[in-house]
Amino acid sequence: MPFILRDETGKVHRISARALHGGELVPHSHPDVIAYLTAHGQDPKHVEDALNELRRTDGEMSRAVEDVIMVLLKKNILKMTDLPKPVQDRMALRVKMRVLIQDIYDQASGNRS
Repeated sequence: MPFILRDETGKVHRISARALHGGELVPHSHPDVIAYLTAHGQDPKHVEDALNELRRTDGEMSRAVEDVIMVLLKKNILKMTDLPKPVQDRMALRVKMRVLIQDIYDQASGNRS
């Protein structure tokens, strides 16, 4: 969500994807955001398209981050206890689910290793 700064009349005079001191956090679809972008020669549809692409790739990115964490753990660069407890719990659950899936595939294939 973008941050906007308003002038003394309430009109948007700056917008940023990064936090702005004194900025107001608003949805990308906020009418003032749309109006500001349009008035400044930018197509709000490009923002929506980029947001949709980010949403579409969230699952892939989540898996990539998980893979990076696992590599760091295996190389002893990172310890599980270095991670916040909610992340530890989420990682443990995901590892458990991946093992379960592999066991199911192995059993279906007659592999009991």
